[in-house]
Amino acid sequence: MKHRRWTMRSAILISCIASVLIALLLQTFLFQRSLRQQIRTESVTENETALGRMQTDIASFIFNFKSEMLTTYNESDLMEGLRAAASDEDADLKAFYWRTWYLGRKRFTNDDRLLAMYLYDANDNLVSTYRYNCTTFPRNIYNADYDMNTESVTEYLESDRSDLLITGYYNPDVGKNVVRFVLKLHTYDEERLDLGYLVCDIDAAALVTIMEKYVDVTQVCLWLQPLGDRAVAVTGDSSQEQVSMREEVSEIIENSYEEVSLGDEYENYYLIQVGQEEYNLTAFALVSQSLMTATQQTLVRTLIVIMILMIAAVSLIVIVLTGWLTKPLEEMRNSIERIKNGETDLRVQPAGWSEEVEVLGTEFNEMLDQIQAMAQEEYKYKLMVERTEYKMLQAQINPHFLYNTLDTMSGIANAQNCPLVSGLCSSLSAIFRYSLNMTDELSTVQQEMAHVRNYLYVMDVRNGSSIAYDYQIDSDTLNLSLPRICLQPIVENAITHGLRNVRRKDKCLRISAKRSAGKLVVTISDNGIGMNAGEMNRALEANDPKRVESGVSIGILNVNARLKRLFGKIYGLRIESEPGEGTTVILMVPAVESGTNPAEKITE
Repeated sequence: MKHRRWTMRSAILISCIASVLIALLLQTFLFQRSLRQQIRTESVTENETALGRMQTDIASFIFNFKSEMLTTYNESDLMEGLRAAASDEDADLKAFYWRTWYLGRKRFTNDDRLLAMYLYDANDNLVSTYRYNCTTFPRNIYNADYDMNTESVTEYLESDRSDLLITGYYNPDVGKNVVRFVLKLHTYDEERLDLGYLVCDIDAAALVTIMEKYVDVTQVCLWLQPLGDRAVAVTGDSSQEQVSMREEVSEIIENSYEEVSLGDEYENYYLIQVGQEEYNLTAFALVSQSLMTATQQTLVRTLIVIMILMIAAVSLIVIVLTGWLTKPLEEMRNSIERIKNGETDLRVQPAGWSEEVEVLGTEFNEMLDQIQAMAQEEYKYKLMVERTEYKMLQAQINPHFLYNTLDTMSGIANAQNCPLVSGLCSSLSAIFRYSLNMTDELSTVQQEMAHVRNYLYVMDVRNGSSIAYDYQIDSDTLNLSLPRICLQPIVENAITHGLRNVRRKDKCLRISAKRSAGKLVVTISDNGIGMNAGEMNRALEANDPKRVESGVSIGILNVNARLKRLFGKIYGLRIESEPGEGTTVILMVPAVESGTNPAEKITE
């Protein structure tokens, strides 16, 4: 039984599979050891940094709001009245009932989102009240129909605290969370007599707006809560599981924060908290562990390390294997080198461990035999090409005969004192000579304009000189490259479709050329019948090859197609026209000096 040799493909395939398998096993091992902890650490740090910036912004908001509350001390008559009420419970403070309305309107801005303001004296008697909506906020916080969390206010008033109290409650009448600020009012002398306190309720949305600037609330459940009190602001597109978890954690913070320390993980969530130094207001965030694992930075770095290890392993295997695999190929290469150097009768010896190498040697020998046969065919083909070139040279005799005949006719007409016929023959000769000379598809602005002038001379002789021509060609554009015969079709369109059927004595055709921002812009304008340019511009932009070959305005479409093929899609023709107002055709190509390869100058 003949032993079947391994194919090179099988050997390389098995080697690669083994290398990739080893690399994947290594990758799995490294991920299990390091990736989870690294992602958690970086994600928590990133969220803590964002919460820290958010807390700084919130502290600034609270500071500004507290400053506005402190302006109450500027009301000297009110302070005197509160001082009197602190000494005499029967003091009459009715004159100050509208004072909070004044403060709420004048001292606070719309950004503060103030909903209600209450001023109490030292005996908890209501002095003044301001409510944004009298039907949804009670006249007195102690006589509300729903829970306004007055226990926190009472506890704060009975304590020795002199800082700003931040608490909150839910108003069912407006369906909003309300943040409450309470500020004690007292004298600033040594006695520090309590004069009363100011209560300000604001829409929690004022804080939520700040929170949403720093944290992606579509992925995080975020809330603000004073330690030992209720949550005052909550945001985030939370799942039901996150809501339940937040309520559980919030209850611990409200009731048991001194006895129970909060953990870092709750089921499938990480709990991140960042407090404030000045105010008792802590930011809490519940972040899903599944979202944290999507952090890309650590994953990318880990993948790079794994890729390097994979490349190193595969490279080592390939280096070892190729030395063994390519030995027969090296011997074959040496034989090929000798054949190339002149030993054309030499043939390679099909040998080696691989079936492919053996087939390759056999096929190479057959190829050499075919090459020798093709060499004889090539000689015959070369003779045929030489005969074809000779016929092409003969074919050029007829155009040259036409040029010479027209030149002769021009000379005879001139001798017979017929300048019109002489000029017509000269122009026709120049037109034919320029049109049939296709050795180079690029010409210059100067040569194109000469061709246009010859064409216009012939048209004037044919139709009568009824059109005024205006040439505005900048001298620095004369040597710039243009495709051969790209202006004459546009001029012909202007005369045939724009000016021929116009009954006016001031027919005019204007041709201008100038440089603009590294481009050559040629403009051909007429004051003829005009047209609706929209459809034509769409056809120019589409540059449909089928329409270029057949259809209306084939000359314009052909020129546009050649410009785009030579210089790029951003160049070509554009038409500006309105019916009855004439037509302007704008040709734009890169400004390339004649003799320069346009491909080296074009930058799209």
